[in-house]
Amino acid sequence: MTVGAEKISIKKFPHMLVNQHYVSFLESHNLLDFDRIYHFQGPVIKQRKERTVMRSVVPMEFCSESEKRTFYLKRHAPLDTVLRGRIVPFFEKRFSPGVSEFEYICAFREHGIPTVSPVAAGEREISANQYESFLVTDSFEPYIPLEDIIRIFPDDLRGKAGEIKKRNLIQQASLMARQIHEAGFNHCDFNATHVLVSPFDEKGLFSLATFDLQRIDRKKWLRWKWFIKVMAEMSYTLPAPLFTEEDWLFLYQTYKGSQRLNMWDRFELNIIKRKRKKISKHTDKIAARQIQQKP
Repeated sequence: MTVGAEKISIKKFPHMLVNQHYVSFLESHNLLDFDRIYHFQGPVIKQRKERTVMRSVVPMEFCSESEKRTFYLKRHAPLDTVLRGRIVPFFEKRFSPGVSEFEYICAFREHGIPTVSPVAAGEREISANQYESFLVTDSFEPYIPLEDIIRIFPDDLRGKAGEIKKRNLIQQASLMARQIHEAGFNHCDFNATHVLVSPFDEKGLFSLATFDLQRIDRKKWLRWKWFIKVMAEMSYTLPAPLFTEEDWLFLYQTYKGSQRLNMWDRFELNIIKRKRKKISKHTDKIAARQIQQKP
């Protein structure tokens, strides 16, 4: 299984960390080398410019007589900025995003939190405080994002059977959010996009996992802020009319482990509602800007 919560054994190579489970596979394809992975040629399926880094995602497909395997290479290239050398070192961690995400995946596994399988990560400093880095993960099939279930298979969440399935999904996603926070992490992008759902079995049972641990916060004194943000983001990505106020309340009460609302609960729910509206406005602005930028 390419998704799980098993602990990761790591083997070190020059400029690289490799999941022990994949060492022989990478060796057989002559990929135990930073340059061979970092400069792997393939179609870019996603590219995004963020502050001082250009991030691109490239599928790595390997075919043999017995199987076809797909990995995903997330490549980080530093961008030159005038103020980076003077300001960024004071505000940014020195390690690279590729290795950082690999280590967070391993840390989640250490706490029994299911994630995608990390294959390898690498970093190489090319100038002061600038790194080329990458992360390779195994494909998470047959899991699919909760967002895709909502968008492509909404009828599966309607009707009597669908309501049960929907309620179970909300419950398990909320409990996973609490598990992550109790382990001392805040997944800053924990929402329906980054919740993975396994196929349902004949009894309707399933399992969840998370991925894209690009932004993780460990400032425990912000724990209340973590809670507000994840409740707002998750409920925003569980959109009406398929999801209702009652569903969003169930999300909240499952995380809190409460049956009845007190004055503090009502205060928090109001804060979450306001935060959700801000997220909606911000998302709409980004979408409008992207439309304007299209030729």
